[in-house]
Amino acid sequence: MHAARSHRATVLLVVALTTGCRIIPEARPDRTRFYTLGLPAPSGSGSGRQLALGLGPITFPAYLEQPQLVTRVDEERVVFAPTDRWAGSLRGQFERALMLRLMSALGTDDVTVFPWWPGRRIDVTVQLSVLAFEADSSGTARLDALWRVKDGQREQLLDTGQARVREPIGSGGAPAEVEALGRALDQLADAIAGDVTRARR
Repeated sequence: MHAARSHRATVLLVVALTTGCRIIPEARPDRTRFYTLGLPAPSGSGSGRQLALGLGPITFPAYLEQPQLVTRVDEERVVFAPTDRWAGSLRGQFERALMLRLMSALGTDDVTVFPWWPGRRIDVTVQLSVLAFEADSSGTARLDALWRVKDGQREQLLDTGQARVREPIGSGGAPAEVEALGRALDQLADAIAGDVTRARR
């Protein structure tokens, strides 16, 4: 009799443990993916007296100061990707990527991002206001920006410019979106470099 009760208790214990294990949720894999803007190798002239460019300050929309990739639904609304994130600050990535592109476009290795130390030789500064840098619901990467080119010594305004860049994303999801944003940044760098070159003549 005692043995039967002991056997029954053991069976109940096993059933209870088995049922309890089923209640505990299974661990789900982390589906978060991280992205960076492409950083081209700098290709300045590397010799002689080069243009000393000061880049910044750069103002950035507050809604882009988030880790998630952003998609604009309409002019008043954006959504944040649940699993696609920037690997670090988007502002920092944007500054580095633009700096390297300007080095190549202007043929100089001497580009400094704001703030720079007192006494630093700066021939020309570019102050930039980024208005948009995201994908939209139509499958297009958007980059809108305004800039001012100034003399680095006298702070005299030399030129102003603006860009409204649209790059098709196509298929490929978030990786294609990041690549399209990089192509838009290429166009921005070329436009700024053109204004800087004309202002220096």
